[in-house]
Amino acid sequence: MKAYSERTSGFDNLDQYQFFNPGLYVIGATPAAGKTTFCWQLLEQLARKGETCIYYSYEMSQFELFSKSLARELFKRVPNTELTAADIRRGSWSVQLAATRDDFAKSKLDLSILELQDESIDDLLALLRPLCQDKAKAPVVCLDYLQIVPTSRDSAKLGVDDSVRKLKKFQRDTNTTFIVISSFNRTNYAQSVSFESFKESGNIEYTADVVWALQLYILNSINPSNIADSRKKIDAAKKKQPRQIQLKCLKNRQGTNYDCFFKYFSAHDYFEPCDKEDFKGKYSPDDNDID
Repeated sequence: MKAYSERTSGFDNLDQYQFFNPGLYVIGATPAAGKTTFCWQLLEQLARKGETCIYYSYEMSQFELFSKSLARELFKRVPNTELTAADIRRGSWSVQLAATRDDFAKSKLDLSILELQDESIDDLLALLRPLCQDKAKAPVVCLDYLQIVPTSRDSAKLGVDDSVRKLKKFQRDTNTTFIVISSFNRTNYAQSVSFESFKESGNIEYTADVVWALQLYILNSINPSNIADSRKKIDAAKKKQPRQIQLKCLKNRQGTNYDCFFKYFSAHDYFEPCDKEDFKGKYSPDDNDID
């Protein structure tokens, strides 16, 4: 593990708690919590620190993901910019964006995207194996997302179980670091996340080394039995810029569980680490404008 002892995620708050060693990391999220954006930013930050990173995408194209990167880097340089990733994809331009693009190209990150569609988990691992063997240090790989991977099993849950077991075996054999995005049980969308949120996602809690869940911070103060009030609060929280996001570690074989907090500038595809205290006052779940 010495080769990975100095590895950091690029999120200062997460790095205080998590040793980012090779393993199987599963992340789920409620709608509007930005799981794809979070994972893509995480991989980009790891690549900037010299890691080999590969993003397997069943939904988003290379064009879409890299436009997120440009939008984020532009926002960090010019916080008052109005250009979003969608604007960039439509051809919007500025002098600052041109400079951002040129600097991004010069960075020569070891960050690649493989667009998948009909490939099974066996196909995916066959593509990945030579990339692991050719490197002295195994890559960081993100799979987006688990439930959409084609499977031959009649039951979706059994198909997910098969995929997770194969991913874990491959991870042990190659020392790969897997970050796997998983969907949530829809019945848990309006309550604080827990292992119950992964109920329809196979036996993730047994196989994964680390289980993360992203959620809107407002969900900590919502009464799910009051459906109308819950929807009102959640809709208001989604409209906030930045959104208040909590990362909950539900399982951690490498240490203790923890919570991290982020300001999510969804219009600019950017997660900014913050303290829980930053959500008080203007961004508190008990704000009058939310209630």
